[in-house]
Amino acid sequence: MKDYILSFVFVSLVLLNLGCKKSPTEIDKPPIVITPPSLELSVDGVSCTEAWIKVKKLNDTTFLPISVKINEKEFFHGFLAAADTVLFVDSLTPNTTYTVKGIILDTLQTAKELKVTTLPTTSHNFTWQTFEFGEHSSSVLNDVAIIDENNIWAVGEIYMNDSLGNPDP
Repeated sequence: MKDYILSFVFVSLVLLNLGCKKSPTEIDKPPIVITPPSLELSVDGVSCTEAWIKVKKLNDTTFLPISVKINEKEFFHGFLAAADTVLFVDSLTPNTTYTVKGIILDTLQTAKELKVTTLPTTSHNFTWQTFEFGEHSSSVLNDVAIIDENNIWAVGEIYMNDSLGNPDP
């Protein structure tokens, strides 16, 4: 009888072990990849002596401490709060190539370098003519912009006489 009980207990344990399902395994989830923040530089515009550099941050929503260098000289050092911004660079030399580099200060990660070439000066051949404006006092033109030969803008003051020959203020 003792053998039967022992056999019964043994068989019960074996059946219990085989009959119990193991807990279902978790669905294989892809590992969470944390992408570090990065910078992207692009040229937004360029002239003879000026450039507009667009700085865009990727994978970041915080205030990102950055530094922007032009030819290894620091041009901007601060925080980038918005998703992107445009930096205005002036006092550049015409027809010159500059190397722009963006650095994230926390990680010292460097953005891909950007080459910016300023435009050369123009060699338009203008023929200057002198005109006299006004009839009294000192008429003056403060600034003149020549867009093309048919589109010239001037800003200033021109004093004329009225129909009786008196100065018209």
